[in-house]
Amino acid sequence: MTTTAITSVDNAALLAEFSGGTSTDVSMMIGIGLVKDSEAVFFQYLGDEQTPSALMLPSGRPLTRLANVTLAGIDIADDIGEFKSTKLNLFLQSTQGRVVMLTSGLTTIWSQCVLTSLMGLYHSYDLNTAFQLDSWKGNSKMRPCFGAIRIGQQKVSDQELYDLLTNARGDRDSVKVEQLCRNAVQMLRSGLGVTEPVDVKVETTVDPEAAELF
Repeated sequence: MTTTAITSVDNAALLAEFSGGTSTDVSMMIGIGLVKDSEAVFFQYLGDEQTPSALMLPSGRPLTRLANVTLAGIDIADDIGEFKSTKLNLFLQSTQGRVVMLTSGLTTIWSQCVLTSLMGLYHSYDLNTAFQLDSWKGNSKMRPCFGAIRIGQQKVSDQELYDLLTNARGDRDSVKVEQLCRNAVQMLRSGLGVTEPVDVKVETTVDPEAAELF
């Protein structure tokens, strides 16, 4: 089993890397859409005893784009937290080698969007290809988060998985939605040459000001 530690980093340096060497450490763990009435999409986990902090740009606007990143890893974590949730863990690496972990429920709309995009990357490009990940909140009552991957101006997607997920949601077949997501993760892991699950350990020394990293 591979162990990945989350380490404290220089705020300005990481901001520059993801807005615009290789390390196996995770510089930040980010949850998706954790606060429904917030316009922010990305929230930094600060530890079990602290409320996640929204990631905001210096302008005061929410961070919605991770630019020039590559897929460093992907995994599913089962039985997480009080509600025994199943999470998608996505590891993205900057051009300078920093890695952040994005985590969201496996079957959330955001995860389905991102998996559909990554499968498009898998089929049409190379998994080492740099891309930008855009994320935003919808306008419906539940304010779901959406995601999209672009290479330049080209949006990347896999039509087959998109259609299968759309039909499964239309049939309210949550079991099939989950299985489709699991299948996609397994294929992407195989494409990356990953065979072992990732054990992520969060250190209590994570810098609480890291919400300004980007």
